[in-house]
Amino acid sequence: MDYVYTEYYLVVDLATGETEEIELEDEFVQEYVGGAKLNLALYDKYKDEDPIVFGSGFFSSTLFPGSCLSVLTAKSPLTGEVAHAPITWNAGAELKFTGYSFVVVKNKAADPTYLWLHDEIADIVDASALWGKDTWEATDAIREEQGEDRIQLLIIGKAGENKLTSAQVINNYWGDGDRFGFGALFGEKNLKAIAMRGMGELDLDDPDAFIEKVEGLFKEVVTQAGTAKGFDAIDYVDMPADLRAAADKQTHRADADFNSPLAYKVYLKYREDPKSMDMTDNWNPGVLVSDPIGFAAIGKAVNPDAAGEVLEKVFRLGLNPLAVAPKLTAKDAAGAIAELEKLAESSEAEKFDAVYSPIAPTSDRMEAAYIAGICPVLAAKVEILNAETFAEYASLTTGLDFDADAFKM
Repeated sequence: MDYVYTEYYLVVDLATGETEEIELEDEFVQEYVGGAKLNLALYDKYKDEDPIVFGSGFFSSTLFPGSCLSVLTAKSPLTGEVAHAPITWNAGAELKFTGYSFVVVKNKAADPTYLWLHDEIADIVDASALWGKDTWEATDAIREEQGEDRIQLLIIGKAGENKLTSAQVINNYWGDGDRFGFGALFGEKNLKAIAMRGMGELDLDDPDAFIEKVEGLFKEVVTQAGTAKGFDAIDYVDMPADLRAAADKQTHRADADFNSPLAYKVYLKYREDPKSMDMTDNWNPGVLVSDPIGFAAIGKAVNPDAAGEVLEKVFRLGLNPLAVAPKLTAKDAAGAIAELEKLAESSEAEKFDAVYSPIAPTSDRMEAAYIAGICPVLAAKVEILNAETFAEYASLTTGLDFDADAFKM
């Protein structure tokens, strides 16, 4: 499609090592629009080959406010149903910049591999040396190998390699809302990571009109989002008072996703002074609480002042904090970390209940965000980010006619 998407979508066959670029036709986009909705159409097309689909939203990577979201769609080993996980931060935007707005990964590699997407090139790379490394180690190793510190990764740790239903796909170093055991799918396919970097450009039907109009929208979004930061910026997390007090003492800063005004992700420092802005030799001072619900679950299971350090280990092992928090019996950081290491090395295949998430595509507002490619946390807070607004701007962006129903599943 000439506007907002790259020209082709990519199909990767891990079994044969072959890749294929297939034209992303205008009619297909008009019918399925993008994000989770278009992902589902691609999943159905390749469902006999056990696909994982990675897809950009309609506005992903653009100047539209909150345009950080891409979506992972696959059959959950936890529920047995097709489900969607958000890809936010900067990785969600980077997918489209690689030159591929949608990627279908099918079948299984014979040996550990990672997929390297960059500037309209797709390479399947040997990952044997990375197998067994935690997500932080493997992220650093891939960036060093490819010579680019800004590579964005979707990556698994030992839990995914061991195909645990409690495994999740990690976004670089941090968790990103995978509640469906998709880390186990990566492990089953011998897929250590998807690495992404690109300088792709997107076209608009009328760039000047779009930019002028989106500037006004951004101001309204900022007004509705408010000025609160960190945990104060969200209202859907049940965080005990003692955990919040401990986190406040360790808080270094609050960060926002790509092109979003809502800084709800809190970086905790517990290995150096959290108030200091000086650079030190400590490469690992703390953890980004990218998953506030998961952090709250861990904080209820361990001593509040140890929650950040335990969450760090959860992310490094590639575990779902909501799945493992109930299994922790030790209250101190060292004891809980030892328990997590045993869990990640286990062969458990239990089916725990999938936990409801207020930012999952289970309502009209969230469905629209997952199609449009808009940060679901921001969309949940800002009423103007809805299907009607998305349709209006989609029509302006492409010169085609979209209505609100287009942004419904």
